[in-house]
Amino acid sequence: MNKITPLSIFVILGILFSLLFSSGQVENPDTHLRLTQTRIYIDEGRIDLPKDVGEEMHGNIAIQGEKRCMVYNPGQSLVFIPIYTIAKLFFLDAGNVYYLAAFLVSFVNMLIHSLCGYLLYQICLNLGSNKKQSYVVALVFCFTSYSLLAAQSTYEHHFEMFFVLLSFLFGTSKKFRFNALLAGIAISCGLVFRSTAIFVLPALLLLVKRGEMIKFFIGLTPGIGVVLLYNFLRFQNIFENGYDCAWAIANGQDIEFWSLCRAPMNLFGLMISPAKGLLIFSPTVFLGLFYFRKFLQFNRKMAFATIVLVLTYLGVFAMNFAWHGSIWSFGPRYILPIVPFLYLPLIHIKLNRCFLGFFILVFLGQILLMSVNYKRSLLSAYTKKGPINEVQYIYDLNNVPYLSQFRQLQVILPMNLNGVFFNYFPIEPWKKEVRTGPNEVLLKNSLEKTSVNFWWIRVFHERNNSLEKTLSLLLFYVVFWGSYLVVLKVKRYA
Repeated sequence: MNKITPLSIFVILGILFSLLFSSGQVENPDTHLRLTQTRIYIDEGRIDLPKDVGEEMHGNIAIQGEKRCMVYNPGQSLVFIPIYTIAKLFFLDAGNVYYLAAFLVSFVNMLIHSLCGYLLYQICLNLGSNKKQSYVVALVFCFTSYSLLAAQSTYEHHFEMFFVLLSFLFGTSKKFRFNALLAGIAISCGLVFRSTAIFVLPALLLLVKRGEMIKFFIGLTPGIGVVLLYNFLRFQNIFENGYDCAWAIANGQDIEFWSLCRAPMNLFGLMISPAKGLLIFSPTVFLGLFYFRKFLQFNRKMAFATIVLVLTYLGVFAMNFAWHGSIWSFGPRYILPIVPFLYLPLIHIKLNRCFLGFFILVFLGQILLMSVNYKRSLLSAYTKKGPINEVQYIYDLNNVPYLSQFRQLQVILPMNLNGVFFNYFPIEPWKKEVRTGPNEVLLKNSLEKTSVNFWWIRVFHERNNSLEKTLSLLLFYVVFWGSYLVVLKVKRYA
């Protein structure tokens, strides 16, 4: 432990995050669809979907003739292959295999989140920051940013963020001989997960030296090739990704998918709307904005690259009709890749008690937001009022997440102490999102919606034996004190 490396610290931190804050379930149907794609590929050797898998009205299924395929890139489904394979070693029946795989998947993004903190730490060092300040930036990001909250969900945006950060790490580093090539390869990997990783291109071109451009684009080529090949295997057209088809099926042919006119209002929504604003979900970003002028003064090139990156992501998604990622997801998930870059100006922050108090307060706020299934508040409103207008919901001050989650926590805490919960999900491979019971019942006693949203609490409400519950409690105890020791080590080595 005397020679513990920064990478080791962030890996340990990622494991601790996973064991402390993971929910233990796959909440969103997008991830279920990707995991199901993995299952179908391993069990049946195909990449198209049977007719009973997926829901066209969710806008993620494209139909070409008799062929149905998910619109998503293959990256996350590839990551799930070893997880699903491991699950098959423990069970023979398909239901338990899928259930275990989904449980394991719920732990992945917390680790990726922490590794993103490590990349941010290294970028800060590349910018001339000392170790202490670099740790401060990385830990403020890891403990208080929207990325921590979003990591409890299982979307693929954390993988995109990881490779965007990795590309900037190579773009700002002087240690590697082939920086431009490695930066291009990093974006190649990001494209395999999400095509929107290409949005980093304008910002990276500000960092890559002119003489290295060819190497950069050579590195970028493999990822583009994989995406084009995947498009061809699905739709027999390298330029067809299926999104236009899927959106048209789900929303009607006459919908205006992109519009410059809607951008100003949606920019406001992405940044400060009550139910979706980044500054609401990640209030420590305000500190970065406060120190940005000094950051611009001492790190001019990187500051301009950050501005270009942020404006590119915000500008593109603000023009999209689904800029918010649906009200059934928590926060502005599409712009997650820009979040760590908003903390870079903190390399100039002056540490004091006020900062420490603000740090602790925001971290506790993140725990509050994670402690309740984020769909519970929305489902409660839907049950009482019927269909919900998305625009009204997003801009309603009553839906500031800290208020809505606190109200719901007050409701479920007595249930967690005295109630009996039921798992209404059938133990079988996922095929599509289905109603598992009346909303009133789900809000009253379902394991999914009513348990405090951490796996080590959820396991106590499931019908497990005493040994499993004891081991879970012991694991939580070890992880809790392990987290404290990691904080002490970081303080010592910084």
